[in-house]
Amino acid sequence: MNIQQIAGEVVKLIREGKNKQAKDTFYADDIVSVEGNGDTLEGIEAIYQKSVDWAAQVSEVHSASVSEPLIAADHFALNIKMDISYKNGYRAVMDEIAVYEVNDGKIVFEQYFFKS
Repeated sequence: MNIQQIAGEVVKLIREGKNKQAKDTFYADDIVSVEGNGDTLEGIEAIYQKSVDWAAQVSEVHSASVSEPLIAADHFALNIKMDISYKNGYRAVMDEIAVYEVNDGKIVFEQYFFKS
């Protein structure tokens, strides 16, 4: 698969609510992930745990959307928006840019940019 196909499939899976399948299929085992606050995780297991930990805090997703990918060389970017309520009662609208680096058909790096 080329980067356009990978990016398109990632978007399709996210839109279908199949985020774990997207990770299972396209993330490298040694992926590096950098959050908007600078926190860095290494390895697919840490990424899975980050998703589990985040989901445990959310009580409701009111809406979610992901843009078409913007592709340049071995990177693609997505605009991800979500309106969510947390279990502590706080409601937030998240609006972030996610940038992914692809190498040999796998996502090897992701970084999120957002205003907190």
